[in-house]
Amino acid sequence: MRKSILIFSLIVVTIVIVTFCAREDRYSTNMLLLENVEALAYGEIEGPVNCLGSGTVDCPHTFRKVKYVMEGYSLEDLY
Repeated sequence: MRKSILIFSLIVVTIVIVTFCAREDRYSTNMLLLENVEALAYGEIEGPVNCLGSGTVDCPHTFRKVKYVMEGYSLEDLY
């Protein structure tokens, strides 16, 4: 009787540990996914951006419709 209680207890402890480890791994994967989505949503704007006028082009900063978008006018990009 005592041996069967010990075996049952070990099985329960093993199930709890496996469940906890699987849950922790899933959480870290979700955090990595959220960081990647956030990086993609931020965009790749590297320099100053100016949006002028009213038109049909989307401004990357304000997401308004503008006529002109001027971005990346740095001399460093020429080298």
